[in-house]
Parts: sequence; structure tokens; C-alpha cells
Amino acid sequence: MYNPFKPGWREGGSNTASGERYDPSGWAAAIKTSLRRKFGGVEFGARPKYALVEAAGKKVIVKINDVGPLTPGRIIDLNERTMSYFDPSLQLGVINDVKVSPLAGDYWIPGPIS
Repeated sequence: MYNPFKPGWREGGSNTASGERYDPSGWAAAIKTSLRRKFGGVEFGARPKYALVEAAGKKVIVKINDVGPLTPGRIIDLNERTMSYFDPSLQLGVINDVKVSPLAGDYWIPGPIS
């Protein structure tokens, strides 16, 4: 999980790679820089990219609007809202056995899938 507006967070900044401002209340995430092409190119001003994130028996569609050299071992960093879907207490900050699948197309609606 990341939130550049909280003191002590070393990752990310207030603007994402897509040019959008970081929004802790959206359904969004950042992917590892080396995966940028696999997700269709997360670029400034480009159409948003989407992914299906699955873990702990839950699924959510997120907008991939940022990239970065994430903490070693991570492939995706979820924003606060998305992380709280998987970990309501926000105590862990990490999800094990997560599966991330790029979604083709531009018009997905981010949020949980039942």
C-alpha cells in the first residue's frame, strides 16, 4: 500500500505517472516499472489501464495510473481504499499470494467484483 500524503511514506508522489493526482479514495494502483509495457504503457496523458487484482478470495478492478521502482518483492502497490478492501484494518500493508491480470480495453469500472 502507498499514500504519498501520509508522513513517512517514501514511495510515490502526489502526481501519478498518468498525470493524475494521487487519490486515496479511488480504486487505483501502481505497478512495478518493468511491467509498464505488459499493462499497455502507463504514460502521462494516456488512457487509463486496468487490472484485476485477486487475493484472499476477493477480486477488485483497479485503475493502473502509476508506475515505480516498488519495494523489492512487490509487483503492485495498492492505494489506501483498495488495500482496505483486502485488509480493512490496514495493519498488514501487504497481501500475500496476490494475482494481478491486465485487462484489455479502456472502459472498465474500478471497484470490487462479487
